[in-house]
Amino acid sequence: MKNIIFAVLLLMIFTSCSKSQDTVKANWSSVQYYFTRGTLPPPYHFSFDLSVNGDGTGVLIYRLGYDVNKEPLVYNITVNPADLITLNGKVESSNLLSGKVEAVPENKHPIGGSMERVRIIIPNPNPDLDQPPRVIESPYFPTEEFKQNLQELYEFIKTLVPKETWDDIEVKRTEYETNYKK
Repeated sequence: MKNIIFAVLLLMIFTSCSKSQDTVKANWSSVQYYFTRGTLPPPYHFSFDLSVNGDGTGVLIYRLGYDVNKEPLVYNITVNPADLITLNGKVESSNLLSGKVEAVPENKHPIGGSMERVRIIIPNPNPDLDQPPRVIESPYFPTEEFKQNLQELYEFIKTLVPKETWDDIEVKRTEYETNYKK
């Protein structure tokens, strides 16, 4: 009888441990992705920031042209729990949290073109300590060793925005390019 009770208890412990790993909570509070299309004439330039919080809420801020007085396009998004788990895995595989990602030396940066980077905000685990959150940023120009994992992270982050939102942006961007005063 003791063996049966012991076996049932062990089974319950192993089952609860395996379930707790299915909903792994990321140690970051926010992942922020920044993209700028590069130096182009005003009607063809755009940039956007996409921020995803650990609770699945997020916001996309899209800017057309260079005019800082022009109101950006703002879209609120919601990320489902499965995508948050995948995002957490992509953040971990990017090696950013380990601090190992290196940048290409400044004299070897490419000239022109689009630029993208990500910023990860990690809250202080001890709220009693009066310290700001830890901020980790990817370099604009990572070395080859880290480029592929970062690119996979960037591409995945962009997929978190619904297709309908990207379609709406494309319509507004085309309209902006067409109606821009030359």
